[in-house]
Amino acid sequence: MDWLEELKNKYPDLQNINFVNMHRYQAIERAVYQKVKEWRPNVIVELGHGGGSLTVAMGLALKEVNPEGVIYSYDVSGVADYNISGATSNASMNIKERDLTEMVHFTEGDVFDTWIKNPCPFDLLLIDINNEWNNLYSIIIANSFINNQIKKGAKVLIEGGDPTHPRINQNTLDFFNNSCGEEIFTMKHLDGSGRTSISILEI
Repeated sequence: MDWLEELKNKYPDLQNINFVNMHRYQAIERAVYQKVKEWRPNVIVELGHGGGSLTVAMGLALKEVNPEGVIYSYDVSGVADYNISGATSNASMNIKERDLTEMVHFTEGDVFDTWIKNPCPFDLLLIDINNEWNNLYSIIIANSFINNQIKKGAKVLIEGGDPTHPRINQNTLDFFNNSCGEEIFTMKHLDGSGRTSISILEI
């Protein structure tokens, strides 16, 4: 069975959703879409959107369950074309083609200089910025506003979590927690493999 058949079997109800389906993102698009439908957030903040695959998945889900919801998406490259393994995608175009323009607001710049320096309230935070545990700590723990939002119930999704991910996996998390002398984070891998995986992060 090839990966496409596996995907259809795993997500049988999501065959007609207009995902971007770029490269290896198919599984995590569907996982993120389902979580947005389950959690029904009002405000989503996305740090790092690349070609907009996950932005689209979240927007399509939000449009179904909370059409008044909004996504604030930040990326150092803005909405420039995004290339991966020979495929090209454009976040702005992907959003426009799916009639999500009024819901999604893009900001160009380093996320540490834009949103993290001046965060807004949120219900869901998705972090996909070449993640490392120290970076996640500086966003989620060291920033008191963001930390308080999560303690009040906001959800966090992060890029990574698959055992073969080079930086964000259970072994590196155990090492990080041990080096801190306490359990800072717990993680639940949702889907995807290697560098194209997605997990729930809790504090």
